[in-house]
Amino acid sequence: MLNQRREHLPGLTMRSLAVTGLLAAGIGWLAIGLVAGWVVFFTPLLERTASLTSRSAAAPLLGAASWAVALTAPACFVVLGITRLARAATHLLGRSGPRRPVHAMARRLPDGVVSLPTIHLPDGRQIPDVVLGPHGIAFFEPLPPPAATRQVGGRWEARFSDGLWRPIENPLDRAARDADSLRRYLAEDDRDFVVKVHPVVTSIAPQVERTDTCAVVPLGAVPGWIAALPVQRSLSAARLQHVRDLLDRLS
Repeated sequence: MLNQRREHLPGLTMRSLAVTGLLAAGIGWLAIGLVAGWVVFFTPLLERTASLTSRSAAAPLLGAASWAVALTAPACFVVLGITRLARAATHLLGRSGPRRPVHAMARRLPDGVVSLPTIHLPDGRQIPDVVLGPHGIAFFEPLPPPAATRQVGGRWEARFSDGLWRPIENPLDRAARDADSLRRYLAEDDRDFVVKVHPVVTSIAPQVERTDTCAVVPLGAVPGWIAALPVQRSLSAARLQHVRDLLDRLS
């Protein structure tokens, strides 16, 4: 069985482990940089190293190389440390993305499922509100606000801040393409089973009809819709955990 606590305590999921790793790496690189700087600028080690190579015919070249490494290495280590710490701070401050409505209702979802707020595919696509369970994978992309979007001759348009209406991608087509991208990513993994992927668009009051490739579900009906999905019998507990591990790498 999947670990049920991970859907209710996202701070203890793989994301928290990633933050811990970033913090450890940042502190480690920063410490190495500070120690290296102290060795270079406050001890005679570099001068002694230069004097040992002064008898060689290549002394000027070796000396220049030693000074170049000594002067740049501490700064590089410090920059690496600061970068890792900044990334950790970004995660801790919650800047990785907006609040996801389906993930926020994790406690209302059926037993045996886990939810992730967002995954990032290698091709650059970002998929929100991913729910994994005996049904396979379902994800829920929000429809644009009805007051700011319209359909004209089968084409979607949105009203921008300047008041003009401009074409936008059909949300249902986008969700279907995201599902194809996720299927391709899963297909790259060497396994002997297929995971069903269910793309869904949702809002408080959906104003569009479902298509053959994408479902449309009112936000409040999501828990019941997930519960009604047919069980994919090929997904054993071990296989579900394997898929969860794959998704964790993208979160």
